Amino acid sequence: MSCDLSNANRARCGQMANRMMEILLATPNWEIVDPRPPYPPAWESLADIWDYPIWAAAVEGVAQYVVSDNKRDYPPAGTDNRHFYGGVEYISGADFVALLSE
Repeated sequence: MSCDLSNANRARCGQMANRMMEILLATPNWEIVDPRPPYPPAWESLADIWDYPIWAAAVEGVAQYVVSDNKRDYPPAGTDNRHFYGGVEYISGADFVALLSE
């Protein structure tokens, strides 16, 4: 896999990130949170320290979902095979897009 670190590609990524923020900030119920340690307790099997701020942001923002394709760090699946913890469901990007189209 190649990685394009050219100035032109960095500029395109920056423009797309700015556009994404414009869209998100115009979305009803959009909220920016800035959780700081100590973070709320997470599930016992959460081992990636970089996922604690994501969990904390979900808690602080009273999120319904965390959308991630990194399923290794999801909370354990329940009997319904869904990954909930503390009222927040962890789902893949494809599953989230499918929810939006229902």
